[in-house]
Amino acid sequence: MTHWTESVYRENPDVFRRHLEDRVDDAAEETEALLALLAEHGIEPASALDVACGIGRHAVELGDRGVPVHGIDISESYLGRARERVAERGLDETVTLERADMRDLGERTDEYDLLVNLWTSFGYYDEATNREILTGMAERTAEGGALVLELVNREGVLADFRPAAVPEDDDALVVESAEYDPETARMETTRRVFVETDDGYDYEGEMVYDVRLYAPAELAALCRDAGFGSVSLYADLDGDPLERESTRLVVVAEP
Repeated sequence: MTHWTESVYRENPDVFRRHLEDRVDDAAEETEALLALLAEHGIEPASALDVACGIGRHAVELGDRGVPVHGIDISESYLGRARERVAERGLDETVTLERADMRDLGERTDEYDLLVNLWTSFGYYDEATNREILTGMAERTAEGGALVLELVNREGVLADFRPAAVPEDDDALVVESAEYDPETARMETTRRVFVETDDGYDYEGEMVYDVRLYAPAELAALCRDAGFGSVSLYADLDGDPLERESTRLVVVAEP
């Protein structure tokens, strides 16, 4: 059976592409915050691996700030857009891109001062595979470097769980419905997109994604089991203190 990541990111990438493009303008500020947070840990990365880089939102911004970046993603479509953005910014020598699967990180030999995995791009697979991916991330993180994960905080999301939502979009109607399974700690979300036309809205398509959500202490323990020696938790890339109500979770894991 085809895994949902293949369907969403490779076979029908345009449905989620709109959401990615809508967040491009946020990437510069997020990258500045990321580098400032790393500086508080005494880390000034000279190389970076962007795992699940998508259309290159953060890879481009890191490269523009002088950090050589290698971005990997499973979506040829998203990588094509990322290459366009790299060329537009004149960063061909600073940002490189590769069609690769995060599940194969353990088979690589390259190391980086910084690994980033942002916007809930972790927890896609079964428990064993997620652990293997995290171990692969640890193996690719150089001494003196760090892994930065930015994802949903299960505790904060469930505290104000909403099974349906209509996220804002300038030229489309987006309808989301979600189901949470407490036995597996997985959230299955269906996202339907209707594009605005002169006569109303046309149905563009839908995507269904199924992600394992983590509580902060649980994810910190997984990072230590994967080989990281120091794990710090925050509410966002700005380094704000993590609270029970925080809906986002940022992990800075150091070897």
